[in-house]
Amino acid sequence: MTAETGKLTDAVRAECEAAIGRTRTVTDSMAPEPAAKLAVLLGRDMPEAGLPPTWHWAYFNTGIPEADQGRDLHEETGRFLPAAPFPRRMWAADDVTVHVPLQLGVPAQRRVTVADVAFKQGKSGAMCFVTLAHEITQGGVLAIEEAQTVVYRDRGAPDAGLRGPNDPVPEGYRLHSESQLFFYSAVTHNGHRIHWDRDFCRKEEGYPDLVVHGPLMATELCMQMFDGVTPCRYSFRAQAPVFLTTPVRYLPGAPANPREGRIERSDGVTSMSATLTAL
Repeated sequence: MTAETGKLTDAVRAECEAAIGRTRTVTDSMAPEPAAKLAVLLGRDMPEAGLPPTWHWAYFNTGIPEADQGRDLHEETGRFLPAAPFPRRMWAADDVTVHVPLQLGVPAQRRVTVADVAFKQGKSGAMCFVTLAHEITQGGVLAIEEAQTVVYRDRGAPDAGLRGPNDPVPEGYRLHSESQLFFYSAVTHNGHRIHWDRDFCRKEEGYPDLVVHGPLMATELCMQMFDGVTPCRYSFRAQAPVFLTTPVRYLPGAPANPREGRIERSDGVTSMSATLTAL
């Protein structure tokens, strides 16, 4: 069941909290093709010594029958994830520990558990934070542990773009391209309409343009911070949205342990902060 949009009642809270403990297990053949496509998208060489941190996001993504899709083309809430009554869904944060790099061509299994559901009050209104605990094993060995935070919130006031589509991009900043968004959605099997459907963005969710994927930016930042050392831990937190017309610059930080990096918008706002720690 999906709760009525915007209605946060005691019954809705109870229904959402009842999702805690749900599990789902997916097995992936770990074929090399998704990694090869992701490498092209990122402008990187194909990995030879196992997948770098965050590249596993291109795997374990099963298809969703049309009858099970929500209005945003994610799986309808209430089937596995809690039936949060808010329309906007975002990948807000993640904490990935790579114990052993995943090897291509060797089947792996991911077990996802709904670990926590919490309601908080923000500037735009009530929000629902869902924590998902991931465990990925390969050959009977625990390879990756991950805590993913998904946030649901109401539409709120429309977001303003930082520049028009024909305005110059400030020196030192860059734009993400529409082709990046399309092909990242394809390689991760992500149908979320905020990344490809402008009418949906503007009319349904109040965004000024297509939204750049948080995990795409997190992976790009991680690759600028990662020095090839594993085991390691990579965590990021999304702090402000980035749209197709938003100029950003990637600041991977100086080599250190831990290493601190961030993505900055042209208005000086930090869009994402990240930490990489060699263990």
